[in-house]
Amino acid sequence: MLLKEVDLDGIFIAPFAAYLFVALVIFIPIRLLFDRYSLQRYVWHRPLFDASVFVIILSLIGLLF
Repeated sequence: MLLKEVDLDGIFIAPFAAYLFVALVIFIPIRLLFDRYSLQRYVWHRPLFDASVFVIILSLIGLLF
């Protein structure tokens, strides 16, 4: 499968940038759920955990598309 650019009114955007945006849209509610249920108390390093979850979501999107 070849990757094709996303066309937004004549501006071509790399597919990876679109994947990053979709991953961010998915990541924000997940992070809010983590905050709501106080799951950060089980995490040693919160920024590292957030980055890891974001990379996992981005990887899953890359595998699916």
